[in-house]
Amino acid sequence: MQRCLLLVLALLGVDSASPPAPARPEAEAAALALPEDDGDDGDDARCPLESETQTLSVPDPLAARTCRYVVVTHCRTFRDAQAVCRRCYRGQLASVHNDRVNELLRSRARLCTNQGQVWIGAVTRPVGQTVRCHWVDRSRWNYSCWSPGNPLCSGRFCTALCTNNGSWRSVCCRTKLPFICQY
Repeated sequence: MQRCLLLVLALLGVDSASPPAPARPEAEAAALALPEDDGDDGDDARCPLESETQTLSVPDPLAARTCRYVVVTHCRTFRDAQAVCRRCYRGQLASVHNDRVNELLRSRARLCTNQGQVWIGAVTRPVGQTVRCHWVDRSRWNYSCWSPGNPLCSGRFCTALCTNNGSWRSVCCRTKLPFICQY
């Protein structure tokens, strides 16, 4: 009987009681970078129209360069927003590293969207009793502006910037919001 069960499991491609392989750090980092999504919306494959965007350039004197951002007003899930940033702007969802940039992005997003929140490129997940935060562009986590009670530690969440006060909130990654790309 056990041989039959093993044969059936092998034919179905199911591994019998063998323990799972240990996770590689690269695989874990890749899984963290872009949360899973249930599927695509047909029109999310297109790049935003000019009428659906507002651009912003921010000089960064410390890095001797200018950071460019685009606020996209068409709502998408976090995963779809990140895909648009990569495909259409060759960038990522925005990472925010100081109060000045946070305020500039908040004020621009407030001017051009009628939503109270926009996606930025932070993802959180619980690790024991704490929350691990990271940027999808893999830049250093050196700044945050969480609303009271955030980030949530009950699961994996994506991060939205509140356009009213500039604070950040944990939001289900499948929620459709406007978003900010950096490139």
